[in-house]
This record gives sequence, structure tokens and C-alpha cells, in this order.
Amino acid sequence: MGQFSDDGHWWWNGSAWVATAQVVLPQLPPTEFEQSGKLEVARGRLRRTGWLNWVNDAGCFLSWLALIPHYEVLQPALRDYRLWTLEQLAAATAYLLGPNETMLAGETSLLPPEAIGGSAERDLAMAVTAAHVLLFRIDSFDGQPRWIVLVARPTDVTMEVRSWIKAGFLGSAITVSSGNADWLIRGVPGVWQPEAVLDAWRTASAKRLSG
Repeated sequence: MGQFSDDGHWWWNGSAWVATAQVVLPQLPPTEFEQSGKLEVARGRLRRTGWLNWVNDAGCFLSWLALIPHYEVLQPALRDYRLWTLEQLAAATAYLLGPNETMLAGETSLLPPEAIGGSAERDLAMAVTAAHVLLFRIDSFDGQPRWIVLVARPTDVTMEVRSWIKAGFLGSAITVSSGNADWLIRGVPGVWQPEAVLDAWRTASAKRLSG
């Protein structure tokens, strides 16, 4: 399994085996999205809505929800955060697996606070390569992939997209299952694109089975 042990529980750091659960990714290099200034534009949109304040201060008042058009401000900002996360996932995958096993597709949990009745969510993300499915934990809403939740062969994982609704908010989620464990990567319509991850996973699984 590349630089991971066959069961995904150990990672070779170049000189020793480290338990996957104990791997902490270093600060990733700035992505092209950051260097272009697009991330600051997205942060500016969120500041205008008050949402970024909500991320950092769970006690703020949400009167802005009635004043700011969701689809005109939040959705473009969320789409930008998603693109930024995909670049981070590609960098995290390259750090762990090297340049010869690149990310084919990725996706991230990305929800505004009103969708879940609490703080905003950008905490779990997934990358699919030709030989691995990796789940990462992101250290904060404005942070980066920092810890590894799961490493598995594509054939040892199942995925499906499900709809969910909470307090009138309709979204969808990729359910990732491995053994007896399940994880949900949740997103909102118009922002995320789960089909790309499922297509990459199906292709990788088919190649491994045929090989």
C-alpha cells in the first residue's frame, strides 16, 4: 500500500514506521489558491455576512441571516473554501504517498452554521487515489488537514450518497464505511460535488479487482 502498511495502520516516514493514528501533518505549503489571493476574497465575503465571526465566536447573534442573501454571498464563499480544501488535500496526499500516487478526487464537509444548528463545519475531508482512500481531520474551519482518520484500499471501503434534512435544511452526505466504522462527509447543494469522489473510488476499486 505504498508508504502505508498493508492494513493502513502504519506509515513509513522515510526512516521509521509511525502509527497512522499518531501522524500529525506539518504545516502544508501555501496553495495556489492562497497565493492568488482568492482565499482572502472568500474570507472577506464571510466577514461581511458575520459568518466568520460566528466560526470564531459561537455566541454571536445571527441576525445577519435575515439580511444577507444566502446564495449571493455564502455559496460563492463556500465554493471557494471547497476549492482551497481540494488543493490542501492534494498536498497532504503527496506528503504521505509521494509524487507517484496523486489524488484523483477529493471532497470535504462544508456546512454553514444554520444547516446544523451550531458552529460551521469543515472538519472531515477525503482523498481518493488509485490505491488508497484517505480520510483526514481538519484542525479548524480556517485550518488544514492535520490528522489521518482512515487509510484503506478502495476495495475495503464502501461509499454512497444520502440525503439528510435538519430544521428544514436539505443537504447530502457521502457515507464512508470500513469494517464496523462509518463516517459522514456532509455538504450543501450548489457547493460540493460528491459524484467525482464516487467515480474515482469505483474506478480504483474496479482496477484493483481486475488486476
